[in-house]
Amino acid sequence: MKSLRTLKIVSILYLLIPSILFLLTWVHLWISIPCVLFISFYTWKTVFQQGIQAPINTLTLQNIVLSIFLSIVLNFVLGIGEFRPQTYDFQANNFKYYDLITNDLPVYYAKQQTYLCYYTGYYLPSALLAKVFGLATCRYISFIWSVLGLSLVFTWITTFTPKNAFSILLVVVVFSNTWIAVKLLMNVEFFQEYLQPYYFQLNQFKLITQSFVKNYAWATQHTLPACLGACMIIEEFRKKQSESDLKYLLLMLLSTMFWSPLTTIGLFPFVAISFLINFKNVFSATKRKDLGLMFLLTISFIPLILYFISTEGVHANNTEFIWQTGVSWWLFFYLLYAFSNFIGWGILLRLYENTPKLLWIIAVFFPCLIAIYRIGIYNDFNIRVSFPSFFMLSILVGISVIERLNWKSVSGGIILFVLFFNSLSNINQLEKGIFPAKILTTIEKPFIFKATNMLEFQRVAYGDESAVLEYSLKKDSVFERYFLKK
Repeated sequence: MKSLRTLKIVSILYLLIPSILFLLTWVHLWISIPCVLFISFYTWKTVFQQGIQAPINTLTLQNIVLSIFLSIVLNFVLGIGEFRPQTYDFQANNFKYYDLITNDLPVYYAKQQTYLCYYTGYYLPSALLAKVFGLATCRYISFIWSVLGLSLVFTWITTFTPKNAFSILLVVVVFSNTWIAVKLLMNVEFFQEYLQPYYFQLNQFKLITQSFVKNYAWATQHTLPACLGACMIIEEFRKKQSESDLKYLLLMLLSTMFWSPLTTIGLFPFVAISFLINFKNVFSATKRKDLGLMFLLTISFIPLILYFISTEGVHANNTEFIWQTGVSWWLFFYLLYAFSNFIGWGILLRLYENTPKLLWIIAVFFPCLIAIYRIGIYNDFNIRVSFPSFFMLSILVGISVIERLNWKSVSGGIILFVLFFNSLSNINQLEKGIFPAKILTTIEKPFIFKATNMLEFQRVAYGDESAVLEYSLKKDSVFERYFLKK
C-alpha cells in the first residue's frame, strides 16, 4: 500500500518539477519565489502531510520491473536519446534542447528580436542539467528523464488490472487510431483528394488522432503529461465521485500546463466534472480552507498562464471551423473521424458495465466536440487536446477486453481481429526502430537547412512566418512587461 502512495507522490513531483524550474529561471525572483514557496507548501499539505488515498488495486515489484523494462525498450526504439532514428519533429526538438542549453535563460533571439515562448516543460530539466555536465550529456539525461516518465505511466496502468499487467500494457501500446478507415477509403478515387495516410485533410483543415506509439515518437513532450494525467483521472473516477481528491486533481492539472497547455485543455473536462459533482462539498464549512488553498494555487500559476497567452502563435490565418473549409462533404468526414476514433470504442465500452459511465462518455464525446475547430498549421489543437481522451479509451478498452471479453465467441473474435489488424501501423513503427540507421540531427549538432537556432529552422522548414510566430513572445505583452526576467 505504501508503494502505491509513493507512485502518486512521484508522479505529481515529476509533473511539477518543470513548472518550478520555469518560475525560477524565466520570471522575476520577487514574483517567482513566493509562487514556488506556496506551490511547495500546497504540495506538502496535499501529498505529504494530509496524505492521499492509495489506488484501488495493488502494485507488485514484478509489475514495476516490467514497466521499467518496457519503458527502456520503447524509448530506445522510438529514438529517445539518439540511439535509434528519430521522427522528423526531433529536428525541431533538438534545436529546443540546444537553444535552452547554449543560451542564457530566458532564451532571447537577438536576430529575431524576440523571446522564446513555448511549452518547454519536457526539455527544461534535461537542458539545465546539461548546462552543468556539458552539451554531450543531454541525450543521456533526456533518455533517463523519459524512461522515468514512461515507467510511471506503465506502472499506473498495471494497477488497473495487476494480474494481467503484460496483457493490458500490450493492448495500450499497440492500440491504434482510424488508419484502417482511411486506408479503405483511399482506394476510392472520389475520396483520395481528402485523405492522407492515417488522417483526413479537408483543404487546410486536418483531422488527426495519433496512437500512443506515434504520439510518443513525434511529440514526447505532449504524450508524457497526457498519459500520466489520464491515469490519475481514471483512478479518481474508479472511486466514488464524492471521494475524489480535488486538491490533488487541481495540482495535477496545473502541473501539466508547462509540459503542454493543450494537454491541460484535454484533461480539464474530467477535472471540471469532478468539481461539479462535488460542488456542495467544495463550498461546505469543512472544505472552505481547501477552497482557499486551491484558489491561491491557481494564482501561483498565473505567470505560466500569462506566458502562454502572450504567444504570437494564435492568429486568424491558422484558425477556422470545419464547415468553413469549403468541402461539401465535411460532415461525412467529420462523422467518420468521430465514429472510427472515439464513438465506436464508446459503444464497445457500453457493452461492458465495468467501465465508469461518466468517464467513457466524456472521453468519447469531448474529442468529437473539439474536432470542429482548427488552431495551428497542422491543427495541433485537435491532435493534442484529443489525446488524453484517446489514451483513456485505450486503457478502458484494454481492461474490458482482458477482463470481460469471451475470446471464443464470434463477437470476441471480431473485436480481437480489429484490434490486431488496426495495430499493424504501430507494429511497423516499432519495427523501424529495432535496426540502427542514420540520425539526421543531434542535440549537439541540430543544424540543418543552414539554420542556427529554433526560429530559423521553423522559417525554413515550414516556409511560413506563422511557424516562427508560434515560438515567439508577443512584444510588450503583460508577461514581458511585468513578469519576464531580463
